[in-house]
Amino acid sequence: MRIRPAAWRRRIAFYWLAREGGGLASLIIAIPVFALAAIFAFAWSSRSDDESRHLATARQRSAELRCLAENIYFEARGEPLNGQYAVAEVTLNRVRSPLFPKTICAVVHDTRWDSQRHRFIAHFSWTQLEDRGDPWGPHWQQAMAVAAAVIDDAHMPVVPDALYYHADSVHPYWANSKRIIARIGSHIFY
Repeated sequence: MRIRPAAWRRRIAFYWLAREGGGLASLIIAIPVFALAAIFAFAWSSRSDDESRHLATARQRSAELRCLAENIYFEARGEPLNGQYAVAEVTLNRVRSPLFPKTICAVVHDTRWDSQRHRFIAHFSWTQLEDRGDPWGPHWQQAMAVAAAVIDDAHMPVVPDALYYHADSVHPYWANSKRIIARIGSHIFY
């Protein structure tokens, strides 16, 4: 019988390990223990990877929820409930649009260059206020509930295709080029 070189080297290694490691009995016990340890290590690393991904997803959702709730709070806390839903929908519609960033927080804090003022201005003006304070109270709790409902798609859309809005007390230069979808509270949605 011919022994291939690779098999021959394995047999030498096996006999050497059996002799040096305290005999064949030690080797027979060590191999299953090593195999079980390897299986356990692999399972543990897979579990911790799943937990890490789940934790990262939960953190991302929490950050996105907070950004959306802040936008609702600072833009529409005195508005009727439908107006708050509409502000949230505009934010998410922008996330889905190729014209805007791809996350809620990026949309909320997005800026553009204003050639008349020669500076960057925010799409949502509250994001540029230095002393806006922290959201709190019943308005904040309602903004969080509205944000969660919109993110979870647990409400009927109020302004399904709207990408823009403004207060009815101002008339931005871009308003004439857009079609009005709805007027809710003190906001006009396009």
